[in-house]
Amino acid sequence: MNFRTKSYLRKRFGDYYQASELPMPHDFRRREWGFIFFDELPEVVMCRHRAFSSEGEATEYLRGMVPAHVYHSAAYYQFPGAGTMKEKKWEGADLIFDLDADHLPQKARSYAEMLANVKSETAKLLDFLLEDFGFGEDTIRVAFSGGRGYHIHVHDPRVLTLESPQRREIVDYLSGTGMNSQFMFKEYGIGNTYETDLGKGTEYSQKIKVKSSTRRIISFENVRGGFGWGKRISKYLISFLKDLSTKEMPIALGEISYAIYLYNKYESSNENIKEFACQTFEQKMKHPSWSPIRISQEIKTTESIVRDIITCGHKGKIIMNIAQSENGINNIKDKGIIDFRGVPEFFEVILDGTREKFGIQMGAKTDEPVTADIRRLIRMPSSLHGGSGMRVVPLTLAEFEKFEPLRDAVVFSEKEIKIEVIPPIKPQNSLVEMKGKSIKVEEGINTVPEYAGVYLMCRGAAEYA
Repeated sequence: MNFRTKSYLRKRFGDYYQASELPMPHDFRRREWGFIFFDELPEVVMCRHRAFSSEGEATEYLRGMVPAHVYHSAAYYQFPGAGTMKEKKWEGADLIFDLDADHLPQKARSYAEMLANVKSETAKLLDFLLEDFGFGEDTIRVAFSGGRGYHIHVHDPRVLTLESPQRREIVDYLSGTGMNSQFMFKEYGIGNTYETDLGKGTEYSQKIKVKSSTRRIISFENVRGGFGWGKRISKYLISFLKDLSTKEMPIALGEISYAIYLYNKYESSNENIKEFACQTFEQKMKHPSWSPIRISQEIKTTESIVRDIITCGHKGKIIMNIAQSENGINNIKDKGIIDFRGVPEFFEVILDGTREKFGIQMGAKTDEPVTADIRRLIRMPSSLHGGSGMRVVPLTLAEFEKFEPLRDAVVFSEKEIKIEVIPPIKPQNSLVEMKGKSIKVEEGINTVPEYAGVYLMCRGAAEYA
C-alpha cells in the first residue's frame, strides 16, 4: 500500500468518522482501547493501553487520528489505561464469540455465499445463548465484523467474572464435546428382551434374542418436548427418519448401513462407500440369491465391504420400521423415547449427526481463543474495518435476521474512481459483489464505484490511481 493510497483511505475514513454517530460500547470507560494506523500498514502494529474518560474524548480521538482499525477490550479494568496487564487490575469481561467465515468447513463459491454460511452459524449460536443459557436479548449484542463474520458480545452479570477454564466449558457445551449416549439417554424398559430375525428372506437369516435398546432422552423426563441438546437430538432424529421414509428402500438402507459402517469402522466420511452401500441393496433386491462376491464384482468393490454393508443393512431394516411408524415418530417428538432395538450403536450415530448439524465447532467454526481469552481486544461496533472498508455494524437480534452485509455494511459512495489493480490478481479479488452489483476488475487501471475501489485498496489488491 503506497503513500497515495494510504492518504486517500485516511481521508475517506476520516470523512466517515466526522459525519457519523459513534455510539460507545457498554461501560466503555473501564475498557482498554487499541488501534492500528494507516501509516504502519501493511505491517500490523497494535497501539494499545489507551483509555477514555468520556464519549467526547473517544470520539475526538477517532476523528483526529483516523485509525484503520479500532478495538476495545472485552474486559473491564480498574485502570484500563495502565501500561501492563497486571497494573490494569482486571474486574471482569464480557463473554465474546467471534465467528469467521474462513473457518467454516463448507466450501463457498463466492464472498456472498461465505457470508451467508457464517450468518447461519451465528443464528445457531444465538439459539444456544437464548434457549440453553437463558440470556436475555438485552444482554446480547451482535455485530457484523466488517470482514468475514460476526461478533457476539454477552454482558450478563452472571458471566462477567468467569475465568478462562469456565469459559472453555461453555465452548465445550456449544460444540457438544464430551456428549455421549451414556449422558444423553436413559434405559427405558430395562431387562426386556425380544426375538428378531436378522436378514429374514436372505441366506443370512438368523433368529437371535436381543436385549431391548429402548432408551429415553434424559431431558424429556420432566419437560414434554425436551430442552437443550436433548431437544436437538429429537429434532435431528425426526428429520433424519422422515427423510429416510421418503426414499426407495435400497437408497434408505444404503444410507443407514453407510452411517453404521462409518461408526463401526471409525472412518471419516467416504462418499465411495456410501455409493457402494446404495448399489449393494439395489443389487440385493434385484437378485436376492446373489452372493456378496458376485455383488462386489458387479459394483466393483471388495467382498469384505459388501459383507459389512449387508450386515449393517439388516440393522437398517429395524431403523426403517421406526421411520415408517407414526407412533414411533410421535414417541420421539413428545416423549423422547427411541426404540433402536438391536441397533444400540445407532444412538452414537445420531449423536454424531446432531453434533454436526447443530454444534458450534470451536476452532473450526468460531475462534475458540477469543471466547476463552478474558483480556481479548475486539472490534468496536460502528468503526470501519481497515481490511475491507466496510462498517462494523451493531445489530439487534431483529435487525440481524434481515441484515445483508454486502448491502448494509457498505458506506462509501457510487462515485467512480480510478484504481490500479496490482498483478498478479487473485481470483477472489477479480470480482467485487456489493450493493447488488457484480464489478469485474482486471490487472492495471480500472474505473470502479468508490465502495469497490476502497474494498480492493483495503485488501491490498489495488492502489489509488
